[in-house]
Amino acid sequence: MKKIFGVFILGTLLLACQVNKSTISNQTAVSKKKWSNEQLQLRANQYLDTAQWDQKLLRQDVTTYNKYADQFRDFPLNQSPFPVAKYEYSVFSTPFNIVTDNLVFKGVSLGEYEQTKDSKQIYKLSLLVLTNNINAEESTWVNSRNYPYLTAQGYFKTVKNKFDWVLSASPDGYSTLVFNMKLFDLRFGETILIYPQKDRTFFYQQIQLSPNDYKHFEQYKKAILQNPKVKTQLHRLKN
Repeated sequence: MKKIFGVFILGTLLLACQVNKSTISNQTAVSKKKWSNEQLQLRANQYLDTAQWDQKLLRQDVTTYNKYADQFRDFPLNQSPFPVAKYEYSVFSTPFNIVTDNLVFKGVSLGEYEQTKDSKQIYKLSLLVLTNNINAEESTWVNSRNYPYLTAQGYFKTVKNKFDWVLSASPDGYSTLVFNMKLFDLRFGETILIYPQKDRTFFYQQIQLSPNDYKHFEQYKKAILQNPKVKTQLHRLKN
């Protein structure tokens, strides 16, 4: 069963189940340049200024969270409404599968929009888990509330395990993924592949590939399978 829980649309949480399209938040502008420490400090101060809090947004969140409380508790980090200063920011999540012979990867790519929801997508993370089950459950929630930081979380369920993950992407270029308490520094590769083992451990690969480098997403998927390290690992699994 496929689930996607995400993201905020001008204060209203859009929850969608069993869909195969990107999940989008509010239409906005995203700076192409990295934020300076001074800019980040200014934004942090805005969040602390009660006079700048968006009260309408907060009321909408309270209603939404009460309605979907059970779903939020399924995620690694439970969610509560909190006030934020007004902001404009668009984020997205796109599920995908890679099938090669008898091996099946469940994956999700996510990031932010360069300007509006119809503009260029800037990918921040692609996470793939070898499930060998096209119907394995995966759920993703991308959160715009920590603007200009992109935050997201989700889980994958396999026959023997549940894998939880949390992403924090900073506008200064430093991003991390925590996957069942394994930390990945995404400066060294934004594509993460997870290989669950029979003893409930998992092996992993981190490669320097991103959908940002390809015109079409299918080209990116093919590039993953053609990566020498991935090809070697898949050859071992198939034999």
